[in-house]
Amino acid sequence: MNPPSWLTKIGNLPAKFEADDFQFPLRGGDESTRKGAVLILFSGNEDKPEILITLRSSQMRSHAGQPSFPGGAIDLNDKDAISAALRESEEEVGLKSETVEVIGLLPELWLPPSNYQVTPVVAWWRQPHVISPQSVEEVVRAENISLIDLADPANRARVRHKSGYMGPAFNVAEMLIWGFTAGIIDRIIFHSGYEREWDHEKIIELTP
Repeated sequence: MNPPSWLTKIGNLPAKFEADDFQFPLRGGDESTRKGAVLILFSGNEDKPEILITLRSSQMRSHAGQPSFPGGAIDLNDKDAISAALRESEEEVGLKSETVEVIGLLPELWLPPSNYQVTPVVAWWRQPHVISPQSVEEVVRAENISLIDLADPANRARVRHKSGYMGPAFNVAEMLIWGFTAGIIDRIIFHSGYEREWDHEKIIELTP
């Protein structure tokens, strides 16, 4: 499959994120902080760029029941963040690593709630194939969601958590995407030129 023209914009994301005033800390944690990696997998045709989102099981210890990018902890057997992100994606949704072309890495971001230092791996799915949740204890859904739909003002809002956290959110495919994942998607839409004017005063209160 020939790469679409919009993939050039995606290829520029690592450099643009380096200079971004991102809401999650670029550094943080201590010796107890674990390293992790997530896969930001783009696919789709010339007119419809898509991004892979999974829905975490409600049984997970952290970020239970939340939409997220596939990924997890970097294990001792992993060569680096890339191999960890690909391994986790295979374990979670059956993604074949040989069908994926890695584009680059975004800056490491610290997630205080789970105390993870996470490396987002940006990739192009050059040979898409059928994927599905491999273990209901980890993932219950896997969806390729259009960036056009994510950028639709009707699907955008901000969420407010009882902890005081407030950040961007996306209400798509019967999922409310918020937190770390939504923060990255928000900047992807901005830097790739797909952002449209939306109502920043539309607030969704998160229930415990």
